[in-house]
Amino acid sequence: AARGLRGRTYTLGVVLPDMRNPFFPDILDGVISTLRSTSYEPLIGFRPSAEATEKHAIDTMLDRKIDGFLMVAPRVEESYLTAVATSVPTVMIGRHDRDCGYDTVNNDDRVGARLAVEHLISLGHRDIAYFGLEPTSAAPNNSTNLRLVGYRETMTAHGLADNTSVFEGSHFLGERYDEDVARRILTSPRRPTAVFCWTDSVAFTLMAEALKLGIRIPGDLSVVGYDNSRLAELPQLSLTSIDQSGHLLGSEAMKLLIERIEGRRTDRHIILPPRLDAKGSTGPAPART
Repeated sequence: AARGLRGRTYTLGVVLPDMRNPFFPDILDGVISTLRSTSYEPLIGFRPSAEATEKHAIDTMLDRKIDGFLMVAPRVEESYLTAVATSVPTVMIGRHDRDCGYDTVNNDDRVGARLAVEHLISLGHRDIAYFGLEPTSAAPNNSTNLRLVGYRETMTAHGLADNTSVFEGSHFLGERYDEDVARRILTSPRRPTAVFCWTDSVAFTLMAEALKLGIRIPGDLSVVGYDNSRLAELPQLSLTSIDQSGHLLGSEAMKLLIERIEGRRTDRHIILPPRLDAKGSTGPAPART
């Protein structure tokens, strides 16, 4: 508080969508490692899904006189975020906005989707589904929308446009909703031989439901996630996933935020290249009977 009277509080607000996604600790590791050599301390907040509550969480942090914001995949409208960024330096992860008054750091989501789908195609899969997120659960420029675009583009480029199949989960209807979607995928009349999931956490849900139904992975079904979170490395999961360098996302975001605080005014947008980490959840396509 005393430092705040001199013009800065040396606190930065970090707003995450939830506490359960196993990828977010990777981002926080990058945040903390970059701040370790500075005088700044992060204040971490978790926002519920409702837009009004999300705005309340952001406004509450603004009341604490923070020096800057890092937000991960906020759903509120761009005009509100631009207004926030006019008063407090702001950086976003998980939104591909441009000309918005704030910086962004993202993975190349369309390329990541292409890597996932082409990996499955190389294993002989043709019936490849996408387990994504319903449009009302994400901002227009959210990562999941670009991953869906990349999925469709890649399927079309390989002559598989008629084989596309999209299933939509939700951030708002509870964990059981994604379980129900996973079960719908797995019990569909022509079950896909492979599923590309928009996050590792969704992939874990799908794999758990497959286990309950006696569906072998990868013998009967191949699964690809997105994030390459630490849980994906566990031998009992061994999830093939797109690595989007969570530590680097957090680190680069903090570097941009400190530059903003120090006076930079022009927007910067960083795109990091994704990488496929093939593990045990993907294998050759099973023969169709």
